[in-house]
Amino acid sequence: MNLTTLLAGLLAAPLLAHGAGGHHSVDDADILPAGACEQENWASRAQGGVRLLHVGGACRLGPVQLGAAAEYTRDQGASATAWGLEVKWAHAVTQSLSVGVVAQPVWQAHLRPRYQGVSALALATWRPRDKLAFHANAGRDFFNGGEGEKRGGIAAEWMPTQDWWLTAERYREQATHFTRAGVRWLAAEHWSVDMSRSHRLAGPAPSNWTIGLSLAFGAD
Repeated sequence: MNLTTLLAGLLAAPLLAHGAGGHHSVDDADILPAGACEQENWASRAQGGVRLLHVGGACRLGPVQLGAAAEYTRDQGASATAWGLEVKWAHAVTQSLSVGVVAQPVWQAHLRPRYQGVSALALATWRPRDKLAFHANAGRDFFNGGEGEKRGGIAAEWMPTQDWWLTAERYREQATHFTRAGVRWLAAEHWSVDMSRSHRLAGPAPSNWTIGLSLAFGAD
C-alpha cells in the first residue's frame, strides 16, 4: 500500500467514535444523555502491517452530540494524520425504535487542500429487548474534488451474560465489503474494553484486528 492509498483510506475509515461500540463501523441511532461526555480510544493492525491509533471524544450539547477525533496511520515507513468532527442527532420514534443522522467532515495534515471530504449517514436502531439491538446505516462518503462512495451496513448486538456484549456487522466502506465480529466487556460503571476482527469479503481494503477503551463521564 503506498502513501496515496493510505491517505485516501482515512476518510472512509471510522474516524469518529461510533455509539454502537467504539471502533465499530455501523453506528446506532442514539446520542449521549444530557450533560454526558465519552472518550473512545483504539488501536488497530490491518493485514499487511498497516497500523492505526485513534483518540477521540464526544459530548451531548442540547439536542445534538458533538465530537472530535484524531487518527495516526503508519504503513511501511509512510505515515498520515487526520482530524475529524462529528455532528449527530437522534430521536426515539417509539419505545423500541429510534432514527438519526450523522455528518463527519475530515481534514488531512500536510496536504493541500487539507479538507478531504465528509461522510453522511442515516441511522436506525431497533431494540426488541433490553439485551438485544439491531442497527442499520445508509449513506455516502463525499470526497473533495473526487467521486463519492456508498457507505452503510447492518449490525446486531446481544448481551448473553452480565457485563458482556457480542457484536456482529456486515458493512461497506473504502469500496470494500466486510464482516466484523466483536466483544465488549463492561469492566466498570464508566469504562469498557472492546475487541473485534474485521474480515474483508471483497474489495481493496485489508482485514484488521482492533482493541479499544471507552470512558464515560459527566452524566446528569
